[in-house]
Amino acid sequence: MTQQNLSPQDTTLSNTNRLSSIIAPAFKFSLLSACLLGLVACGGDKGDKGVRAGLPSSSSMSSSVAPSSSSAASSSLAPDTEGLTMLKTDGTKWVKASGRQVHLKGTNLGNWLVQEFWMMGQGGNGVHDQCTLEAELTERFGYDEKERLIKLFRDNWIKERDWDQLQAFGFNVVRLPILWNVIEDEKNPKTLRADAWHYIDWAIAEAKERGMYVILDLHGALGGQTPNDHTGCSGQNQYWTNSEYQDRTKWLWEQIATRYKDEPVVAAYDPLNEPWGSTPEDMAERVLELYDTIRAIDDKHIIMLHSHYGSIDVYGDPAEQGMTNVAFQLHPYPGLFGDRPNDSHYDIHRDWLKCGQDGKGGVCFWDTKLEELQTPMLMGEFQPWQGAGLELGGKIGRATYDIFAGYDWASTSWSYKLVTIAGGQGNGLWGMVTNEINTSLDTGVGMITKASTWDCNNWDSSFAEACAKKATTITTGGTEDKTYYLVIKTGANGGASPDVTFDSISLKNNATNEELIANGNFGAAGGWSELTISGALNFNYNNTDTSKAPTGSDGAVLHITRPSGVEGEINGALYQQITLKGGQTYSFSGVFKGNGSTNTWAEIYLIEEEPVAGKDVVDSAGKVDFTTAPIEEIEALFTSYGEVGYDVHEGLAHWLVTDEHNDVFDYPDRPTGLALTVTGTNASLTWTATPGTDISYNVYRSNSAGSKGTLIAEDLAVTSYADSNLSDDQTYYYSVTARNNIAESYASDAVNTPVLFTPVPAKIEAENYTAQSGSQSENTGDSGGGQNVGHFEAGDFVEYKIKVETAGNYIIEYRLASQTGSTGFNALIDGAIVDTQTLAPTGGWQTYITQSSGAIALQPGNYTLKLSSIGQEWNLNWINIKTQ
Repeated sequence: MTQQNLSPQDTTLSNTNRLSSIIAPAFKFSLLSACLLGLVACGGDKGDKGVRAGLPSSSSMSSSVAPSSSSAASSSLAPDTEGLTMLKTDGTKWVKASGRQVHLKGTNLGNWLVQEFWMMGQGGNGVHDQCTLEAELTERFGYDEKERLIKLFRDNWIKERDWDQLQAFGFNVVRLPILWNVIEDEKNPKTLRADAWHYIDWAIAEAKERGMYVILDLHGALGGQTPNDHTGCSGQNQYWTNSEYQDRTKWLWEQIATRYKDEPVVAAYDPLNEPWGSTPEDMAERVLELYDTIRAIDDKHIIMLHSHYGSIDVYGDPAEQGMTNVAFQLHPYPGLFGDRPNDSHYDIHRDWLKCGQDGKGGVCFWDTKLEELQTPMLMGEFQPWQGAGLELGGKIGRATYDIFAGYDWASTSWSYKLVTIAGGQGNGLWGMVTNEINTSLDTGVGMITKASTWDCNNWDSSFAEACAKKATTITTGGTEDKTYYLVIKTGANGGASPDVTFDSISLKNNATNEELIANGNFGAAGGWSELTISGALNFNYNNTDTSKAPTGSDGAVLHITRPSGVEGEINGALYQQITLKGGQTYSFSGVFKGNGSTNTWAEIYLIEEEPVAGKDVVDSAGKVDFTTAPIEEIEALFTSYGEVGYDVHEGLAHWLVTDEHNDVFDYPDRPTGLALTVTGTNASLTWTATPGTDISYNVYRSNSAGSKGTLIAEDLAVTSYADSNLSDDQTYYYSVTARNNIAESYASDAVNTPVLFTPVPAKIEAENYTAQSGSQSENTGDSGGGQNVGHFEAGDFVEYKIKVETAGNYIIEYRLASQTGSTGFNALIDGAIVDTQTLAPTGGWQTYITQSSGAIALQPGNYTLKLSSIGQEWNLNWINIKTQ
């Protein structure tokens, strides 16, 4: 999985006798379960997407799937006696040997055969991925002991009870992420390890026993196909330029294909997970090279063609390229990594799964593309329940699986298991199961507050409402005074753009109200010591940019960013010494803000030992320091992963297998007939009543076309509304939604007061467009704050109305950002192309540069300026139209 460095989480021991209580309540053998396990048919004809999704009936789940045009014949539910046969492709479908369609629904066994430390709540002092762990264990205990300890971990992370739980979720497939040196002897290139097939064979046997398929996924190639830790070694990305690594990867797939070419339980081969460390063209070349390598040995199994981020265009039509038995793969994570930070979890996933207000986006876009290519899809990683709450998360999770199946797509979520220091599911975590709540934590020592972009993108909150760990009352033990260190730790993964602000940091004795923090309101560096753990951070103690200020701050704030020229992972801290009295309670408070940061964390610790440069601050309440811990402590940690009691996501346990109707998307139709009458500074709105029971209406007003804007009236029982005190210098856009007891509808078509043309020369904020298609607005990390417009795909556009009063030559400046680079956009004036811009990588999605057009001759008059996207993956913060 990507970015997921998706940083951060944690563990505790318990007994194992809770297994029966985990599995029994979770599993109800429904028609859906039977369909998933291949015991009955899931199929209908192409038009009946509800039945094709394997649903109990077309009526009970119609709101969760794509529109249905017919019902399946009862004969389609004849028992499937075929069992686990070799799978193949048939148009957009995954089918068995007989041609009978199968809907693959499952999850990934992440962190098992390639570790991602955020998934087990560990890491620190330079140990942050599989490679650094193995190197540290080898240096401390020798190679053989390292091997034994890694085997101990793998023997415990996934056990037989996990396969039972996977079956209880109703799954019929798992995607198995694998690190290259699980198979190849790292000391002897192109030589199999003595136990090369141990875990893969075991996984296949456990899956086969439960009627499940396995997708073999090379998650970490030798040298790394991205700089991310999910390849096993963060910061490498050497696969693309090292011919030896490419050759050894081909050798690896020759071994896999030879071993499993006749194994029907293997559903597909996934040659390279998220191969995004180079260009789309490099990706296609290497993936097709591996395709040819596999096909020379195995002409039976399906081979995955991975997207380059969100695009598969580089492959063209697989059939026209001579490829057979292939499926595309996408990893959609709507809303989790900088996407639509101001929208609700529900709205984001509704737009993705129900195709958005225009009915053409989200899954509909992909359905159209795949129908044209007549090629199946694997949604190889997705995460619809994290942070959604257990009930809503369970419902959206079920709807996601069903809708994907309704389009014939296989699906494997990320991920099955997560372990955290605190334990428990809370508001819903990345894992379908996590460890039970750890009741032994001492809240007075260790991590006391945390937010990160993985837990809540673009956070802005008090410490008491922090999304990853909320600040609570701190109670000290004993009767003696004791010295502690308060540490503010911030960092980001390589290539990421941290932009974090803090203010109003306070630690007070509840009995005396004495303040213990020196200079918690900042404005200067006094009272704080700086600590470099890795890379470097820039600390500005006197930032006065109000757009960066956290809600509740006052005056200057602490601003932490990446210094110019510093690459790779950065991690550092500020700290100060404090003294707490034994047996006293203390209140800790403050505010912090993420400012559009990416792959960034902000953590606050209260620890007993003074921080040391080059050594990470470790949460002593739950983490193991692999650089100093005795081997017995490491053994106990690894063993605990197989013994800890599980906290199963109860929403998923229920909704994934029940026949109960899932009402999550039973929202009303959007209102129609919205009309606007403007009289002076007053506006009168009327609209047609929406059918349904318990319907009420909300009215929204915006200063930008295509933006929902601000709620100005809610829960109206009537179909009219009057607005007043309008400005003559502003165009207003109105829309109306309907609500029932489930959710709010999509907005009506908008109406607006007369459109005003902006006189130029002028600087126009990107979000103040007068029309748009496909783009999204989000809080910007650029200087000056406000919002930027982004998430462009080819054909998307934004428009601006401009008024030229003086003839002359004009130049358009564009404020742009892109992490990956983009083929850019055309600028058109009244439909004629006047400029074309391409964009090289700028260093991050919120790292902006200014580019300019050439001279554009304009006569006096009103014009429409349109920026029409040629490619994708570029952000626009503003345009500045000025005279030459």
